[in-house]
Amino acid sequence: MMKTAVKLLGNAALRLHRDQRGSTTLEWTLLLAAIGLPAVVIMISALNLLVAHYRMMTLLNSLPFP
Repeated sequence: MMKTAVKLLGNAALRLHRDQRGSTTLEWTLLLAAIGLPAVVIMISALNLLVAHYRMMTLLNSLPFP
């Protein structure tokens, strides 16, 4: 009984390993995740830095002239 279950799982694992359907979609998804997600994080960080710089400049410009 146990040997048959192990054999069935082994056969299923081999079939899954040999199956190539959807590999192109998976590769494009992984590329998008590897390039797109870091780009989004960089853009959000740059935008936050730009907003902080703008706030600092407007604060300095609003100070009274000595």
